[in-house]
Amino acid sequence: MWRWGRILLGTFFLGAFLAKVRPARAEDLNQAWAIALQVNGKLLAQQDESRASALNVQAARAARLPSIKNQTFNAIVTPTPTFGTGGQSNPGAAAAGGLSILGRGQYDIPLSNTAVSLPIYNGGRLKHNVEAASAQLGAQRAEEFRTALDLKLNVAEAYVGVLRAEKDLAVSDSNVARLSAFLNDVLNRKTEGMATLNDRLTAEVSLSNARQDQIRVQKNLSVAWAKYNRYLCRPLTFTTKLAEESVPAASGEIDDLVSMTLRSRPELAAGSEAEIQAITAEALHRRPELASLGEQARSLAAQAEAAKAGTRPSVSINTGYTYVGLNSLSNQNLFTSLVSVNWTLTDAGATRRKTEALYGQERAARHRRADAAADIGLEIRTYWLDLAETRRRIPVTREAVSQAEENVKVLSDRYREGLSTYTQVLDAEALRVQTLTNYHAAVYDAVLAAFRLRRAIGSL
Repeated sequence: MWRWGRILLGTFFLGAFLAKVRPARAEDLNQAWAIALQVNGKLLAQQDESRASALNVQAARAARLPSIKNQTFNAIVTPTPTFGTGGQSNPGAAAAGGLSILGRGQYDIPLSNTAVSLPIYNGGRLKHNVEAASAQLGAQRAEEFRTALDLKLNVAEAYVGVLRAEKDLAVSDSNVARLSAFLNDVLNRKTEGMATLNDRLTAEVSLSNARQDQIRVQKNLSVAWAKYNRYLCRPLTFTTKLAEESVPAASGEIDDLVSMTLRSRPELAAGSEAEIQAITAEALHRRPELASLGEQARSLAAQAEAAKAGTRPSVSINTGYTYVGLNSLSNQNLFTSLVSVNWTLTDAGATRRKTEALYGQERAARHRRADAAADIGLEIRTYWLDLAETRRRIPVTREAVSQAEENVKVLSDRYREGLSTYTQVLDAEALRVQTLTNYHAAVYDAVLAAFRLRRAIGSL
C-alpha cells in the first residue's frame, strides 16, 4: 500500500513539474483583439454613449404616455385672516367674534393637487422627437462600431510592429555576430602577415556601426512593445511571446470578400479594375462612417419637423384631484377635468428660421457623407494597390535573401583563402542585411496592407 502511495505522490509532483516547465502558449492576434475590445477606454466611452442614446430614445417615447404630477404644501398664516363687519377684512376681528376664513382654531392652509395629463395631438412633435432620438442612437452605434474597427486596426499594426522589430533585432544580432567573426578572421590573417592594419580598422569600424544599429533596433523593439501594450492597457514594459503563424494571411479574406461581391454582381468580373469597383461597392455598404453621417442627417430632418410642429396647435386632456384643508369649507375634495388647447399663432418667425437652420445642417451632413464616400473610394484603390505591390515584392525579396546568404558565404571563404578583399566581404554582409530587411518589410507590409484594406472595407 505504501509503495502505491509513493507512486501516486511521485506522479502528482511529476505532473506539477511538467505543467510548470511547459512553455506558455503564444499570444495570437485574436486574443489581443479580445483583450483590447474589453478594456480600451475609448471604446468603453463609446459604449457608454450608446447606452445613453438608448435611454434618450426611451425618454422620447415616454413623452407620449400619460404623466402624473403632484404638488403638496402647507402654508402657515398669522394672524388668522377673518371677515369683519361691513364686508371689510379685519385681521384683528377674530378675538371680537369675527368670521375666520380658515375655520375656528386653524392657522395653516394644507393644499395638495394631483393632475394627470395625456397629450392627444401636438402636430407630430413627439413622433419626430422619437425619430430624431432613434437616428441619434443609430449614429452613435455606428460611431461605436467605427471605434472598434479603428482599435482593431491599431492593435494589428502594433502587433505586426512588434513582430517586425523582433525580426529586425534578429537580423541586427546576426550582423554583429558575423562581423565579430569576420574581425577574428582579419586578426588571424594579420597575425600571419596576410592582412593590413587598414583591414583591421575597417572591420572594427563596421562592427562598431553594427553594434550601434543593434542598440537602435533594441530601442525600437521596446517602443513597439510599449505601443502594443498601450492598446491592451498593460504595463508598457510587459513582454510575451507573439504567435507568428496567427497573423492573418495577406490575401485570404480579401479574396473571399471579392469573390462574394462578384457573385452578387457578376457584371463586374472583368479584371483588376472590376475587383476594385466590387470592393468599393462593398465598402460603401459596410462603412460605419457613412452610416453615422446618414443617421445624423435623418436626425436633423426629424428635429426640423419637430421644430415646425411648434407652430401647430397642441391638445391634451387633464384630470386632477385637489385637496384644500380649510375647516371652513364644507367639501375639501375637488375633482377637475378639462381639455387644454395651446396654439402659438406667431413667434415673429423664430420657429421658421430654426427649422430652416436644421434643414441646412441636414444638407451639410449629406454633403459630408458624399465626400466621405469619395474618400473611401480613394482609400480602397490605394490599399488595394499597396496589397498588390507587396504580393509581388515577397517572392522577389525571398529569392534575393538566399542569393545574398550564398554571396556572403562564398566571399568569406575566398577571403580566408586570400582570393577576395575585405571590402567585398563587408559589402556582401551589408547587402545581406539589407536584403533580409527588405524581405521582412515586404512580408509585414503585405500583412498590414491586408489589414488596412479590410478596415477600409469595414470587415476587420
